[in-house]
Amino acid sequence: MPEQNITQQKFNRLIESRDWFNQSDSVVVAVSAGVDSMALLNLMMNLPKKIRPEIIVAHVNHHLRAQSAEEEQYVRDFCQSHNVKIEVGNWEEQLHPINGIEMAARKYRYDFFSKVVKNNNSRILLTAHHANDQAETVLMRLIRGSFVKDLIGIKESRKFNDGRLIRPLLSFSKQELTQYMQTLSIKWYEDDTNQKLDVTRNRIRHRLIPFIEEENSRGVEHVNDFSHQLNSMKKQNDFFFDKLAKDISVDTNIFELGSFLKLPKYVQTGLIDYLIDQEVVDGLNVNIVNQVTSLLNNDEKPQGVVELSNNLSIKKEYDEFLIENINQNQITGFKNDYFVVTLNKWYFEDNIQWMITDNSDVSDDEARRVSRFNLLDSEFPLIVQKTQNRDRITLKNGGHQTAKRLFINKKISVDKRQSAESLMTDQGRLLAVLGYSESVSIDNSNARVYTLIIK
Repeated sequence: MPEQNITQQKFNRLIESRDWFNQSDSVVVAVSAGVDSMALLNLMMNLPKKIRPEIIVAHVNHHLRAQSAEEEQYVRDFCQSHNVKIEVGNWEEQLHPINGIEMAARKYRYDFFSKVVKNNNSRILLTAHHANDQAETVLMRLIRGSFVKDLIGIKESRKFNDGRLIRPLLSFSKQELTQYMQTLSIKWYEDDTNQKLDVTRNRIRHRLIPFIEEENSRGVEHVNDFSHQLNSMKKQNDFFFDKLAKDISVDTNIFELGSFLKLPKYVQTGLIDYLIDQEVVDGLNVNIVNQVTSLLNNDEKPQGVVELSNNLSIKKEYDEFLIENINQNQITGFKNDYFVVTLNKWYFEDNIQWMITDNSDVSDDEARRVSRFNLLDSEFPLIVQKTQNRDRITLKNGGHQTAKRLFINKKISVDKRQSAESLMTDQGRLLAVLGYSESVSIDNSNARVYTLIIK
C-alpha cells in the first residue's frame, strides 16, 4: 500500500474517532510552508468528503528571513491552485522588538490566527505539532524543572478563544510526515533557524533526540507514551482536587484560608496548582505555585497578592484567598505598598524595565544592570515594596550601606527617592534597590542561582 495511503488512512481514522469538527464546519489550518504544516494541509484536503470541512489557510510572514517572501508566495500559489481560501498576516520589521523576538513572534502569530478564526465564523484552529515536538517539549520541561503534570507536554486539544486549538498530528512522527510528503512529491521549505543551537529546543532536537533514538529506535514513541500515562494520572488527580476545592469554597473563586491551611503541604501545593490550571491556559513555573503557598502560610502577612499572568492574580485577604482579574496598577497600588514578584516576568517601573529569572536562556544583551543571587526555596516569595531609608545593601567586604546613604552618595533627588522600590526576600533580606544598587550574593551550595536583569 502506498505510503501516503497508510498515513492518510491513519489520519482519517483519527478524525473519524474524534468529535472535533464536521463537514459543515469551517476550520483554520496554520501553514508555514514547512514539511509539518504542509503535510497537515494535504491530509486535511484529502479527507473523505463526508468528514472534510471547509479549509481556510492562515499563513504568517514574520519578515525574519530573506526566504520569507518566497515562502509566502509559495503558500499563496499552492492554495490558489487547489482552490483553498488563504489569509496572510505580515509581521513587519518595524514591529520587531530588540529582545524576546521569539515570544513576540508567537504572540503576533496566535493573535493573527485568532482574527482569522473569528473572521471566518470558525471555532477550530489546527496546528501541525507532531510526536517529535511532543517529545522535545516533555524533555525541555523536564530539564527546566516543571511540575510533573506539565511533563504531559502539548495538549491534543485546548480552549482557544470561544473554540478549540487542536493538534491532530501528535501521534505522527516527523519521519512519517516527511515520507508522506516525499511520496506525494509536494514541495516544502526548511527554516534554517531551526538548525541554530543557541535555542534550547534546537539543541534538544539535534543533540538529545538523536542520542535517544540511537539508544532505542522507539525512544521518541516511549517519551510520548510516558506523556499519555501522566495525562491519565492528571485526570485522576483533578477529579479529587475538584471535590477538595468545592469543600473549601466560600463563593466563586473565593476560598476559606483556615480549611486550606489544615491540609498537608503537599496537598496544598497540588490544590493551588489545580486552581491556577483552571484559569491560566499556559503552564506556570513551579516557583509561582510555591510563592502562593508560602504567602498563604505566612502568619506575618495577613494580606498579599501573587500575579499569575498579565490579568490574573491570587490574593490573600485575612481569612480568605481568592483568584481575581487585576491589572498592574492594582498590584503596585496594593494598600500595604508591596507586591509579590512573579519570576520570569518583565515589570515596568518609572524609567526601568526589570525581571528576576531562573531561566539561563533569557537574553541580557540590552541590560543596564545584571546581578545574580543565590537563593534558597525558603526565601520565596520575593517582595517589592517602597524603599525605606533604613534598608541595607550588603557590600563586597561584608559590610552594609543604608539606602539613605546610597541615595546621598549617588546624589539622587528627593522625588526619585520617594518612588524607589526595594526587592526583598520573604525573610526581609534586601536584594536590590531597583535601578540603583544590588546586594552582593551570599554563597550557598544548597541555593539556586537567580538573575536580576534591569534595562
